[in-house]
Amino acid sequence: MALDVDAIRARIPALKSGSARFDAPGGTQTPQPVIDAVAEALSRPLANRGRTTEGERNADGIVTRARGALADLLGADPRGVVFGRSATQLTYDLSRTLARTWGPGDEVVVTRLDHDSN
Repeated sequence: MALDVDAIRARIPALKSGSARFDAPGGTQTPQPVIDAVAEALSRPLANRGRTTEGERNADGIVTRARGALADLLGADPRGVVFGRSATQLTYDLSRTLARTWGPGDEVVVTRLDHDSN
């Protein structure tokens, strides 16, 4: 299946300026469907995730749908999709979880290609 690059570019409003910015997640340009989804979420009651209030249920639904969409894209199980505040936080959480199984004499190998939070 060939990608229609022009159609993809047309969905990213910031590219109309004539330049692209590839300066990491903090500066990556946002596609219109993402802008629309964020605007929709912010225009409805929203709170921390939970099941009690409408805002909590809305937040829970957003995360559930996002997990499903990402799992579909990756061909994965949605239960295996995890979101976090940042790559640094997720790497830290994963390393601390794995470290619980390590003992004296175990070795961990990392490279400069790994995330700096290692």
